[in-house]
Parts: sequence; C-alpha cells; structure tokens
Amino acid sequence: MISVVGHNIMRLCRPKIYLIAQLNQMKSPFSPMPSSRNISKHLYERGKAEENVHFLKLQREQLKVLRQKILDQKKLVTSKISQVDEKISSLEKSEEQNKQIK
Repeated sequence: MISVVGHNIMRLCRPKIYLIAQLNQMKSPFSPMPSSRNISKHLYERGKAEENVHFLKLQREQLKVLRQKILDQKKLVTSKISQVDEKISSLEKSEEQNKQIK
C-alpha cells in the first residue's frame, strides 16, 4: 500500500513544465497556456480520482472476503441443521421401536 501511495505522490509531484506540456497536448495548439490554478485543480482532481479508485478496489476485496465468510457460515449452518434433522429422525424411530416393544 505504501508503494502505491508513494508512486502516486511522485506522479503528482512531477514538475509543472511536464504537466503544462501534457495539458497543451490535450488542447489545441492555439489555446492559451493553462493557469497554475487550473493545473492545481487538475492535479487535485486526478489525485482524488486515483485515491477513490484505490479505496474502491480495497473495498471490493473486503466485500469478497466478507461474502465468502457469509457463504461458509451458511454452509456450516445448513450442515448443522441436517445433522439435527437426522438426530430427530433417529430419535423418532427409536421412540417408535420402544412403543412397539412395550
């Protein structure tokens, strides 16, 4: 996780000249140079989006683990229910046999 965050921080801390060149490539060659406020806003939005994606991936993994735990517990409960049903049926059979003997 630290390497992901460190990598993102390094990407966000690139020189502004590089970002200006990158933004100018996205725009037409005749558009004016973007202001530092626009670059800062772009950096902020980009970092925020990458952070959101990162946390959504973490949340997805946590939900997968939780879903698997719930399914395991469900299987355990159903197996216990079937065991109890078997015990009940065996007890009923033994009671019937005892009634027949008497």
